[in-house]
Amino acid sequence: MKISKKALVFLLLTVTLIFTSVNFFTTSATNGSGPTLTERQLAFGWRPCRPVILTSQGGALFGSETKHPAVIFDTDMGSDCDDAGALAILHALADAGELRILGVVFSSGKNRYGIGTCDAINTYYGRGDLPLGQYKGADVGDPRNSYTKQIATDTKRFGHDTVDQAPELVAAYRSMLQSQPDHSVTLCTVGHPHGLVHLLRDPRGAELVRAKVERWVAMGTGGWNFQQMGMSAYCQELLETWPLPFYISPSGKDIKTGHRLLPGTPDTNPVRESYRLWGTGTAITEGRSSWDQVAVLFVARPELFTVARTGRVERLADGRVIWNLDVDNTNHCLVTPKPSTDEMAAIIEELMARRPKNAR
Repeated sequence: MKISKKALVFLLLTVTLIFTSVNFFTTSATNGSGPTLTERQLAFGWRPCRPVILTSQGGALFGSETKHPAVIFDTDMGSDCDDAGALAILHALADAGELRILGVVFSSGKNRYGIGTCDAINTYYGRGDLPLGQYKGADVGDPRNSYTKQIATDTKRFGHDTVDQAPELVAAYRSMLQSQPDHSVTLCTVGHPHGLVHLLRDPRGAELVRAKVERWVAMGTGGWNFQQMGMSAYCQELLETWPLPFYISPSGKDIKTGHRLLPGTPDTNPVRESYRLWGTGTAITEGRSSWDQVAVLFVARPELFTVARTGRVERLADGRVIWNLDVDNTNHCLVTPKPSTDEMAAIIEELMARRPKNAR
């Protein structure tokens, strides 16, 4: 059926008017100037939504969380193998054109070989020239090593050229941010996010965060990333001073990956080797929780997640970080997957094992 240009314009205007009306009521529901949300609506998960933008790309609707983001990945590579899996997913999504990687930052100062493992993974995916940054202090990080030294030092096998040294963390962040368009960058942390505190303490760094960053996505809650291995000294300051939208992802414990398709990838794949070596060596045969991969997946595919905007991230007296439903912070959002555990595992495993588009 052919549709005239006038009819198409009328249709687009009608749809836009409908969404504008919906946005009026949802906005009124949150500011008290119009109809209020009932307890029944809240109980069934109904939440006011941000306005959406109607595009001409196949009639799809895209909101501010569904753009193809430019990402800086901040990891404590080595504490667990899911960091390696998360970086693999980041590269697979970049290969698919779903996001762009600006660089990788290694946040642990107690196991310096994590940065070499990051470089090995980047190199495997044909991005060995990605900018790197490394925390130079010794107050934060897991000193234990189960795979990073073996991978970082085996430059012949994995073809990378960084072993244990990279530019200082704040300088690296500043360099990665300064050339980007305003409000365009996603910071994704899957380790201890103390680097963001150091960045905000730096006058130029704080200026760049406010100018260039759109949002921060973090794997978190509980005790590890925001409390243990030295992070407790930074947590409250970070929660109090972070100035932009903050999405926290606590899911992944029951999503086991790394043991289905990943073992079939080449032995020159450092992600496969990370899973083979980590811990007691069971991740490659029995799978490992996918906390970090879930957070990365949200960065590019928010449509797979429920975003709760009622509540805030809060640190308890014992150091644990929780989502408090009783107190709101308009910048804080809790993200949880919509698909089942098995469906999420299948999505993550396929991305982790996908052949690199530009393999070395």
